[in-house]
Amino acid sequence: MTAAVKPKPRARYAAKRDAIMAAATKVFADHGMSGFTLAAVAKRMDLHPVSLTYYFKRKEDLAAAVLHDTIARFAKMLDEAETHATPAERLTAFVAAYFETRRRIAVGEEDVLAPFSEVYLIEGEQKQPVIQSFEALYVRIGRLLKSDETPWVSTPRRQGLARLVVNQLTWADTWLSTYEPQDYPRVAARLSDLMINGLPAAGQPWPDGPLLALGTPSAENDEVTRDRFLLAATKLMNREGYRGASVDKISAELKVTKGSFYHHNADKDELAVACFGATFDLIDQAKREAAKAGSNWTRLWLAVTSLGMLQAESAGGRLLRHHCMAAVPHAMRRQMLVRFMQTTNSFAGIIADGVADGSIRPVDPLLAAHAMMVTFNACLPLEPRRRPVVTDGVMEEYLRPALLGYFVK
Repeated sequence: MTAAVKPKPRARYAAKRDAIMAAATKVFADHGMSGFTLAAVAKRMDLHPVSLTYYFKRKEDLAAAVLHDTIARFAKMLDEAETHATPAERLTAFVAAYFETRRRIAVGEEDVLAPFSEVYLIEGEQKQPVIQSFEALYVRIGRLLKSDETPWVSTPRRQGLARLVVNQLTWADTWLSTYEPQDYPRVAARLSDLMINGLPAAGQPWPDGPLLALGTPSAENDEVTRDRFLLAATKLMNREGYRGASVDKISAELKVTKGSFYHHNADKDELAVACFGATFDLIDQAKREAAKAGSNWTRLWLAVTSLGMLQAESAGGRLLRHHCMAAVPHAMRRQMLVRFMQTTNSFAGIIADGVADGSIRPVDPLLAAHAMMVTFNACLPLEPRRRPVVTDGVMEEYLRPALLGYFVK
């Protein structure tokens, strides 16, 4: 009788490590860095936490491995996309590869992807290597858009649009579950069509009127008000994430004591809800004032570009970025997602009306609305000392191609 062949130690080690990585990625996706612990991963695997330390000494090591794995999977998508001839074909192939990965995840053929919103929350010696690998993805995505035949697609445009592409794809985490996996290729095709061909119907001009004056200017005195806490918290959460924006840091930003913080705010969760509320108020203001403009294309342009420039020109951005939801408590996250979806549906109505009046070309209104929400939300803040030069660049190299098509001249 032949004895059963036992798996080699190296194979057993690799299999166990892969199982830990799969479980860790799910914990990371469900709970973010704030809820990511070796104990949480071990509980999902029905193991004692100590058994994981043979493979990963600290939670930071495991979190970094999870993010490196997701970055490597994106790199593989880029490998295939880079084989195509033209920028439009390469971009279409990359978007298709992403949604094919998401389809395989939905039907259980691949493990989930870790959220990139948590990249900058990694701590310790693992932080810089993870960020460098992540930034390298942007460089490669930017190269997808480069061609000698479109020299006007400049380096600043490619850099800005590369970040927009990543945000467009990863924001799909919030809405893709409303589609059946068999429809993901159609979603990919329609989203890449929006990126390449934009929104206005043929013959519709790029409006050149004044933008909306949104929000309330900050007071020039030293009085500490609730609004100042909202601005400081939004700035810090946009820069450091929900977890990184501690009560101490928010107080230090305003040069006040923690006692002053709790005099104006119940706690950080309550302040975060108020920051999201202020964000939605600004979006509602933009839609309401833009509704007085002419065609629905003009109304959409006015709302999106005004919100985008507000995000770029304000100190740290007055709109709370969608990635801040990744680490907030689950109940709050669900509440915010519902509000984001309601706002998206409102933009979808403007786009549908634009298709009807002929000012917007036939597109999927809901997908286009998601794309517009990401466009202004992901607009990067400017450094005040560079603002006179770069403000024009945000409009010309980011917002204009985001609405008209990435390769528009």
